[in-house]
Amino acid sequence: MSWHVFPSERRLILVQPANMHSLFHALLGQHARQLTPVRCAHSTIAQLHRYFEDVVLENNLSALVVEGLPAAGKRSPREISRLRELAREGRRTFFFVAQGDEFPEHLAGQEENVAPVMMEHPMTGHANEYFVVIADARFSAVLATVRDSEKEIGEDEVVWTFEPDVVYSALEYLQARVRAEHPFYASVFGSAVRTSMPKATSLQLTLSVTTKLAHLLQEQAGREIALNRIATAIRESLELGVILQKTVTEVGAALNVGGCALHVEARTQAEPLNYSYFATAEQEAKLRSKDVTSEIDQISSQLSKTRTVFTRDGSDSLDSPQQQFPLAVIPLIFQDRFIGGLEVVDDNPSRTWQDNEILLLRTVANQVAVAINQADLFAQMQQQALTDVLTGCYNRRSFEMQLDRELQLAARLGRPLALLMLDLDRFKQLNDTVGHDAGDNALRLLAECFRRELRAVDTAARFGGDEFALILPGADADGARIVGERLRGKIEQIHIPGFGQMSASLGIATYPLDANARTELVQHADSALYSAKRAGRNRVVLFQAHEQIQSSSLSVANILAEGTDSVDALGSVSLPA
Repeated sequence: MSWHVFPSERRLILVQPANMHSLFHALLGQHARQLTPVRCAHSTIAQLHRYFEDVVLENNLSALVVEGLPAAGKRSPREISRLRELAREGRRTFFFVAQGDEFPEHLAGQEENVAPVMMEHPMTGHANEYFVVIADARFSAVLATVRDSEKEIGEDEVVWTFEPDVVYSALEYLQARVRAEHPFYASVFGSAVRTSMPKATSLQLTLSVTTKLAHLLQEQAGREIALNRIATAIRESLELGVILQKTVTEVGAALNVGGCALHVEARTQAEPLNYSYFATAEQEAKLRSKDVTSEIDQISSQLSKTRTVFTRDGSDSLDSPQQQFPLAVIPLIFQDRFIGGLEVVDDNPSRTWQDNEILLLRTVANQVAVAINQADLFAQMQQQALTDVLTGCYNRRSFEMQLDRELQLAARLGRPLALLMLDLDRFKQLNDTVGHDAGDNALRLLAECFRRELRAVDTAARFGGDEFALILPGADADGARIVGERLRGKIEQIHIPGFGQMSASLGIATYPLDANARTELVQHADSALYSAKRAGRNRVVLFQAHEQIQSSSLSVANILAEGTDSVDALGSVSLPA
């Protein structure tokens, strides 16, 4: 099915290509010495294609423009608008289109100065052909390629030139295709070619294209450097924060945007992460004043469901009652799991996001998603190495390192520190009476009690069996006693079916009152613990130097001093508030 209108001289003719060799191959066969194919990314070819069109649009040339559009089920409003502009101002414009292309539908009802003729492609041999030919008294150019749909690398070979004789060969080839497949339009097309024979090309117009191309290649080189720097940061750093901050800084600078941000959803027990970059303080103030962050959060929430790229060009919001900044948001996806979003925003209202910019953002988003997953795996391995699997408390080795750090900090700040040694009463009887599963459950309930009652800066560690050590930075003897009594009361509320209520004995030693070194502090807290045991259990005892007694060979202090592996099965982690 087709339709057409022919008013006056201004016309738009849409024809379909014949079952012949592509323009790309025809030119290479005829001008092998003049043309050298160059392999470029699809986004680069599309951008160069637009640069050729810019010469016509920016200089109002009444040129012959012939384009072969690659197959596309859906075209963006920006692309449709651009193609419409090419069909105006008295130009002789022809488009070769493939079956299913929606472009002809968008030209229906155009102004009278444009007369579209729409005809479906009878064959599929040229569906992926992409070219532009421009012929004018001051400018001539040709660009041609064929996209290989079977390749996944996203790049193809392309040729382009401004030589009038090559452009003339392209027009001769296209005339032959039109005569073979669409004889009805042969005279119209032939007349357009005869009145627009390519002549000497203006050096100024040619330089406008080559200058833009040089700028594009320079931008691509800068973006490749940014990608390499981000990849290097991922390889060399285990700190996720360093990687994410490097990412937003490099992307923001490479795309020359006002701001760039990364949002990472909360994972397991971790908090959400947010990192940002702003080109200048003025742009930061301007972008923040429009509450861009809140809008980006809303868009990211939507992308968690749609998993699609969101873009808003500056021109898309010109009719909006409230000015909206150009924005692009790329979802971070790893193994079909939504992780977060990478966002870029600019304060330039005319900013439009190019295909190669979106490609860069997609590439970075994929790299960052992998880095986040690797960081999570590393954190899990660290957690497993430092903590006890059963209770989630620090293990013995972690406790020793943490106590050393806290003692050094206490000495530097001149503040006290308390160490509590805790032992569950009648724990062996519990295991013998109702079984080891019940004993494990009691230990887990005890660890939960620590999480609820201790501060975020406090540390709980499992030494062995039912023995635990608690580090309380900044606590003196009186403060530690209050904490110990509160814990003791909470432990009394733990009920184990078949056994009854639990209880615990606690011993306390403080720095610098009772000891100045780790080993001595542990020994004195251990001594106070055994004093509590001897006094009848279920109580809190402060260390008293004149009452220090020697504990048995199975005491915690002896285990610590021996440094044996007899407690390899024990563990510990830093407990949240």
